[in-house]
Amino acid sequence: MSAPVCEAISARSLVEPAFFERLSQRVAKSHKLDTARAEAITDQALAYLATSAQKPDGAPTLYMSADVDPAWHEFMTFTADYDRFFQRPGWHKVHHNPCDGWGGATYPTPEEAIPPTVAAIRAAGYEVVPALWTARVDCGDTCGDDGVPGDPLPCGDHG
Repeated sequence: MSAPVCEAISARSLVEPAFFERLSQRVAKSHKLDTARAEAITDQALAYLATSAQKPDGAPTLYMSADVDPAWHEFMTFTADYDRFFQRPGWHKVHHNPCDGWGGATYPTPEEAIPPTVAAIRAAGYEVVPALWTARVDCGDTCGDDGVPGDPLPCGDHG
């Protein structure tokens, strides 16, 4: 007997379709992206946030891809929708405290930071767009840490 196979879901299903469209359109407009790319980036930001919100204690730190980060920033501007996103049982709100390089935290190289994040998103059951999760993350000047206790703080606190 083989184990059941669970098909990954699109993280866009975590928000109302009309809100997903509005958010991804804002990402497209603000960052001069075509609709398809903005929708992919928005979906991946939701997958990252959902995975971070459910991350068990002791699990590896999750890091944001530089390609996906703009959608997270746009999502936070919809404060009520952002708060509502995390009001699920067992989820904690993923806060944002941008890394400015002056916090004294030490981060892994992008090549070390991104693969565990991608693996965690897949393990959480979400689709991954590999092209958006390349080893492009500036851990010295962008959003890098999911902020769970024991992770590098204060720089890049996302939890």
